[in-house]
Amino acid sequence: MTALEIQDFIHVYCMFSFRDGRKEPGIIVNKYNVVTAQIEYYFIPQLNMQAYKNAFEKYDKESCSRLCEPVEIHNLVSIKPVSLSDYKIIMQLLQERNQQLNMLH
Repeated sequence: MTALEIQDFIHVYCMFSFRDGRKEPGIIVNKYNVVTAQIEYYFIPQLNMQAYKNAFEKYDKESCSRLCEPVEIHNLVSIKPVSLSDYKIIMQLLQERNQQLNMLH
């Protein structure tokens, strides 16, 4: 994808498809790198979104960096916004998965 194609999806909860075959819900954020004079893009997976929001509100740059992953936009195959009903289903599936993982441990 190109920077122009993803502009409408910055800070929007979406389902992201990556070139490596991974499909994952989350958000994309962009940051301006003063040193390189370029905009960089970062993916925040669904599981890290709340922690990222909390760290961002506290200006905890180290935690923000740890909770997101740099993404090259050419590695994004598609982005599909997620509706509120889809979001609820995803959250339910994630909760069920976490419960199953907890039962295994």
